[in-house]
Amino acid sequence: MPQSGLNIGSDARFDFYPASGHIALPTLLKFTSKKLTKKLTVKPLGGLPIHLSFQEDGWEGSFEVSRIDSTLDDYFNAFEAAYYAGTAQPSGTIQQTIKEVNGTVTSWQYQGVVLYYDDAGDYESEKNVIQKVSFLASTRVKLS
Repeated sequence: MPQSGLNIGSDARFDFYPASGHIALPTLLKFTSKKLTKKLTVKPLGGLPIHLSFQEDGWEGSFEVSRIDSTLDDYFNAFEAAYYAGTAQPSGTIQQTIKEVNGTVTSWQYQGVVLYYDDAGDYESEKNVIQKVSFLASTRVKLS
């Protein structure tokens, strides 16, 4: 629920759909994403610079999970096994649902998603294990 007219992290829900099905992440701690844009500056000899923007590189992001079970380990283990078995690995999607300040709901879908297991976690006494995953997506489209 928004607070003081602002969105807060708990206003959003994220659903992960790799090619193998749905991945439930009940302890999602953080999710980040940004548009990858190629920037080019043209510098005419007799004038001001001209800036160009190319939308060809898609999106990238990451998320962190507090480990409660082997969900991510199992997913990436199956992905690795399929790779070495020569099995094609189609991309997946991530759906982001946001409860807006005005009470409406906005949904976005990241398409052509490939997940990368950046950190399976550090195991230390009296600390929770944080797993880190990054992703690349071909595009992000608005669903509602």
